[in-house]
Amino acid sequence: MRDRVRRWREAGGKVALVPTAGTLHKGHLRLIAEAQEHADYVVVSVFAHAPDRGTTTQAADRDLVQKIGPDVLFTPPIHEIYPFGAENGPVVAVAHLSDVLDGAGRPGHFTSFATVLAKMLNIVKPDFVVFGERDFQHLVIAQTLIDDLFFSVQVVACPVVREYDGLPFASGLRHLTTAQRTVAARLPATLRGIAKRLDSGERDYDALEKQGAAALAAAGLEPEYLAIRQASDLWPARAGTRDLVILAAARLCHCRLIDNLRVRLIDRF
Repeated sequence: MRDRVRRWREAGGKVALVPTAGTLHKGHLRLIAEAQEHADYVVVSVFAHAPDRGTTTQAADRDLVQKIGPDVLFTPPIHEIYPFGAENGPVVAVAHLSDVLDGAGRPGHFTSFATVLAKMLNIVKPDFVVFGERDFQHLVIAQTLIDDLFFSVQVVACPVVREYDGLPFASGLRHLTTAQRTVAARLPATLRGIAKRLDSGERDYDALEKQGAAALAAAGLEPEYLAIRQASDLWPARAGTRDLVILAAARLCHCRLIDNLRVRLIDRF
């Protein structure tokens, strides 16, 4: 991989990396297209940062990305990324962001993500790295890691790609029935409702969070969290914060749904 990138650079090319954990879908194609807008060469890495996930979708992932044609589909084996095993090697952790929101119920997930991301950035050394805003906490952790560890790479964030009913593209949606999708669509609808209330001038964030979670439960979802945070660092929103993000996760039968919605406040009152 490094030899390939070196040849590209000798030819004067810019390189973009699209890091993924596999099980690719149309939303990932949007990330690849965005990468192609920024760079001459695009690397899509496929590595499950939770090693027990394995690579069972690798053939399907390869078939999908061939439709848009990145220059390299980089699928390193686990023993190369974790030569001493995932439990024994050095780790990278963004402590204040790893155990909140999505991290509260997924111990170690974001440490694994940050560690693998650091490894991929060191292998590929891209000019750009592309993330989707659907996994907003991943995006903020990636930006923090890159800034604080002085990686020389620019983060490109792509807006959430949504389906016809407002749900973000996700591999798990294909397992839902039509009736279940109708229930699932209450998640983005609830976020939109909170955004409208914020835009109309409401600022009682605690009340909005509680009412939003109650609305999800009433719709038949099992909310894990619904939070209004500062978009830059995911700290709780404060008076005067202008750039917010509403984040939520909920379960529906066997499917775990996550979504978020950016809100930029304008004082009009």
